[in-house]
Amino acid sequence: MHSRIVLVGFSGAGKSTIARKIARQLNYEVIDTDKMLEEKYRISVDAIFEKYGELVFRQLEQQTLVEALKQENVVIATGGGAPCFFDAMKLINENACSIYVEMSPKSLTQRLSHAKVARPLTKNKTEEELLAFITEQLALRTPIYQQAHLTVKGEDFDLQNLIQRLDDEMMR
Repeated sequence: MHSRIVLVGFSGAGKSTIARKIARQLNYEVIDTDKMLEEKYRISVDAIFEKYGELVFRQLEQQTLVEALKQENVVIATGGGAPCFFDAMKLINENACSIYVEMSPKSLTQRLSHAKVARPLTKNKTEEELLAFITEQLALRTPIYQQAHLTVKGEDFDLQNLIQRLDDEMMR
């Protein structure tokens, strides 16, 4: 079994929840890169976006990912855009087993419009605007997400099936 597993996918796809389930099953630690970044810099992701803009956030996010990838026996849940900047997907694939948590734009819209915590790029949008934004962003990000070693459906996630596939992937 690989000592690092990284989950990628759009915001709201369930990466953090799935990361916790995998970690529990494998007795690994969970790292949520957004939470790690917030703890390290003592500022929320939202506040970084507002005060410093997306570029500064992406740079800090990349540094946080690099740090997380130095850990062993971890399941890492990345922010939705993390793999899409600074060749991060390549870095992830070279240092971990990557899993794309795939969801349809419609499912993501449902989840994000009812989320308790608003995400910086999706807050203050109507449901129609949110669907259009997600559809557009997914079109750009999907080719990057699809570079992951494995893909799972976020809508009907099956932990045991994924654990089996991880075992198979590690045997290669």
